Amino acid sequence: MSRLLALIPLAWGDEALDAALAAVQSVAINEEFAVVLLGAEPASHATERAARAGAKQVYHALHAELANCEEPAALAVAASEALRTIPVFASGVSLVLLPPGPVGEEFCALLADKLNGRALGRCIALSRDGERLLAERSCWGGRMRVTLQVAEGPAFACLRVGRPHLSGPVATEVHTLTLHAVLPQVLTLERRKSGQHLPPLEGAKLIVSGGRGVNETGFNLLETLAVAWGGTLGGSLPAVDAGMVPVLRQVGISGKYVSPDIYVAVGISGTAQHLAGVSLESRIVAINKDAHADIFKVATLGMIGDWETLLPALLAETRNA
Repeated sequence: MSRLLALIPLAWGDEALDAALAAVQSVAINEEFAVVLLGAEPASHATERAARAGAKQVYHALHAELANCEEPAALAVAASEALRTIPVFASGVSLVLLPPGPVGEEFCALLADKLNGRALGRCIALSRDGERLLAERSCWGGRMRVTLQVAEGPAFACLRVGRPHLSGPVATEVHTLTLHAVLPQVLTLERRKSGQHLPPLEGAKLIVSGGRGVNETGFNLLETLAVAWGGTLGGSLPAVDAGMVPVLRQVGISGKYVSPDIYVAVGISGTAQHLAGVSLESRIVAINKDAHADIFKVATLGMIGDWETLLPALLAETRNA
């Protein structure tokens, strides 16, 4: 009997389908696994891909309101009804894998709450030690890793490993379930202009950030440099607390996680809380008047001096280039 299961909302598209199938394949070494497809009607292409990925059973969990539903709260209600109905889940599934990404992680937490399970969220590796499930997670911006042990399921997790390996047609049991749960209404979003003319931190290739040591004049220079270099503006928690930048531009453990090619840190000391928000793959350029600041320990390039002198010089060189 399958102890592994992939749960995939069809409204999330083929990329989510393949990502979840690849994840469950990577864990199911010499194990059977089942796939649950959430949607409004059966999808033959999804059934075929799940079968070719090696699923022993494929369950179509159907609800009329799931046609274009991408909302995790509504999907969790439908999915919890489906899982309670499926015999393979009741028999003791230890791990349910969902498509990776922020929405998938939210889905994990909601399902774990509804089904009295364990929410593992985004994992970088999953394995077994006898009957125990071992989940490896990244923390502090990738600078540390922790291993969680789950003695009893069900556990809900996301794992990104690439694309699934698809073989020829295999014998797969296909079942259809009709769901009757009353789904919560999808939230209505009201769009307002934020007044921000700079690009968001997410996806930026170059970020110029300021910290405690930079005042309002300095942040005006940082913004000018960010625009001139084709990047965007960020800030540390002390800079946000001082009102120099809005909270949506905060980088760090209590702010945004960023992964630019280049991260320019001006007047930032380099605390672990701030660096946890910067990818290990990013090259850090540090400007600080304190030659012993921790930021220089992780910087690719460092400049020791006052920003009042260095920033105007950088801006002048940029304009002359």
